[in-house]
Amino acid sequence: MTTGKRLLQRVAPFSKMVKGLAHPYRIAIVYLLAHEPMWGEDLAHHLRIKENLLMHHLKAMYRAGWLTKEQDGRHKLYKLRARAFKELPGILEETPFWRDFLKKIKD
Repeated sequence: MTTGKRLLQRVAPFSKMVKGLAHPYRIAIVYLLAHEPMWGEDLAHHLRIKENLLMHHLKAMYRAGWLTKEQDGRHKLYKLRARAFKELPGILEETPFWRDFLKKIKD
């Protein structure tokens, strides 16, 4: 088991990732993008928020590694970054809890 300073160094990257999702709008964005990639304007429409507020959340999520974006002129198409979802459980991968959890979901 890792403790102290080494533990904090180990979890620091995950803290940034989790912060990137730490808002109800951001979780809603994940839900919408899990269905299909979307343009920023479409996300704002579905969430019923102004684009400047949406851009604040998208920027935080992009910086934390949850999203990719493709630009077409002034418009941006957002997609979920699958690697982030694969990396997140890494914080627990060496723990007994995670081993037991994986065993339970296989059964």
